[in-house]
Amino acid sequence: MYLFQRPEDEFWLKNAVPKDIEVKQLSYSNSDPNGVLKALLTQFGKDVKGAIITDPNNPDTVNVATTMAGIDDAMVITPSQETLVESYGIKILHDFRDDHLTGTVATYQWAVQHLLPQTTNKDLVMLDPSIQGYIRDYAIATKSFVFYLTSTDPDQKALMDEILKYTPSNTPILGYIPNEGPDVAELSSQGHFLNASDYLDNESVWASMPSPPSLKQPKLPAVNAKSNTVYVAFLVSDGDNAQYVQHRMQNLWQDPDLGKVPVGWTIAPGMINFAPTIISYYYKHLPKNSELLPGPSGIGYATAETGSNLEQFASLTGEIMRRDDMSTVDYWGSPTALDTFAKASGVSNISFDAPLAYETVGHTVINEQTSGYISDPNDLLNTIEQQAATEQQGSPLFLEPLIDAWNLTPTDIYNVAQELIESGQQTGKKYVFLTPSQLSSTMKNYYSTHSTGSPSGDAPYNPPGNIISNPSGENGTTGWVVAYDGQYSTLTSTSYNGSSALEWKINDNTGSEDWVSYYPPVQNGKTYTFSVQVAGSGQAFMDVWDGTQDIQTIPVKLTSGFQTLTWTGTIPNNAPGGQDGSAPQLQVRESVGSPTVYIRDASVVPSTPLS
Repeated sequence: MYLFQRPEDEFWLKNAVPKDIEVKQLSYSNSDPNGVLKALLTQFGKDVKGAIITDPNNPDTVNVATTMAGIDDAMVITPSQETLVESYGIKILHDFRDDHLTGTVATYQWAVQHLLPQTTNKDLVMLDPSIQGYIRDYAIATKSFVFYLTSTDPDQKALMDEILKYTPSNTPILGYIPNEGPDVAELSSQGHFLNASDYLDNESVWASMPSPPSLKQPKLPAVNAKSNTVYVAFLVSDGDNAQYVQHRMQNLWQDPDLGKVPVGWTIAPGMINFAPTIISYYYKHLPKNSELLPGPSGIGYATAETGSNLEQFASLTGEIMRRDDMSTVDYWGSPTALDTFAKASGVSNISFDAPLAYETVGHTVINEQTSGYISDPNDLLNTIEQQAATEQQGSPLFLEPLIDAWNLTPTDIYNVAQELIESGQQTGKKYVFLTPSQLSSTMKNYYSTHSTGSPSGDAPYNPPGNIISNPSGENGTTGWVVAYDGQYSTLTSTSYNGSSALEWKINDNTGSEDWVSYYPPVQNGKTYTFSVQVAGSGQAFMDVWDGTQDIQTIPVKLTSGFQTLTWTGTIPNNAPGGQDGSAPQLQVRESVGSPTVYIRDASVVPSTPLS
């Protein structure tokens, strides 16, 4: 049974249903508000073994009724539909109005006690009770347990974890969660991953389609990285979300400028199993200069798996990527998990969603996404130009911006690329556009014969007009603030390589970024050049908090020689004032591990905007 719920449903019926499958239109009365239901009951009523009535005063009974319908081969109805359904000879199996359940926790506790043992342990479904249709057909067909709880409520979290323990490690959670950040972390900390799919249409149809043993896509070779050249790989979100793949991504791929610039398109790799003909469409129509790769963080969305669960998740990711012929994975887990993930997955490349200098683990290349979730074409253009102007220093520069696919289109990406080429002609820089996997292999070839550090700047540099009072730490730590009240790091004044400096030691390796900051007396609407020199061990980067957003330089691997990090930016007119709280700051941040960072020649100098 195939329902038209969105405009794209007609497209997929024509383009993703094999030609040897017969499709018949079911006629119904448009003038009758129950016309569709009557037509369905006439056609399929004999196959329905009963009906479950929801309680309008308790929305969560919609999910519990969905679970019960799967167990009993029944249908879910509202009280207003009772008489109509009974007229077709369908018995009422359960009426949740009679249970007088109140409250979310009590409702799902009832479901755990009475229904959970009768459901499949191959998946779980988390679904907002207000969502009608969409993936509910699949939940019923697979006899899945359906619930909607959040880890941000202590009582709900306890029950949520109890439900999660019902299924084996790395069981897919379908649908979606109430609070993305904490709930995805909770799912993955319990050893599971999310397959976002709450608005996936007709999934019981797509899951029944034949799956190919494997998929193939072209592999583009690395290029020879040259000096004074910027290599850019656009990485497009939000492919871990199957309903995005079915709807928004389908619209984007009708853009006339698709394929004019190389792009890495994230997609849910597990769709080879649960929507094989949809994912096959994208392989068939993939531009020759682009690639498909998994959205975060591989086989599913996970951010906090550890130990054997992480190893199994990585192994499953590697298996599905090889089947899908994918080389690069968009990874949103902890930086402390990168080594384990790389070794257990065996993937060629990992694109990490946080500041991280280039590194390798065995044969796996790990590089960072150099800017995240950019939603405006001008912001994308300005960010890349700024990085090219302040970071390159004669060497090739490798950039991988993350594109917000809900707001940007292939035409936007093409226009930005054209403007970069034109601005590069004026500044003497060349821009080359690659896929994410091409970028990784190009970096690997380059860094195998070159240092990963930036040119050192050993000479102390105190530019005129600097509004930082102790740029080299000669006045101690006055004006500098250590994050988390110094719980995880210490900051002292010292001498390093013959000059005054601040010594910042990070004492933990929790995977969370630590930082030190300085509040310069900047003015809203004015433009400044922020700069700092860093040395030591580990990785670090400069972060300019302009009062509204973080602007981050590309991380560097620290050496005994000082390296200069710099950025020019305008303080927004609405930035908070003062010298504390959310006021603009110059920050030095750690990238990964527990580095020791020496800081000197910090400066914030009035400047002019970059053209």
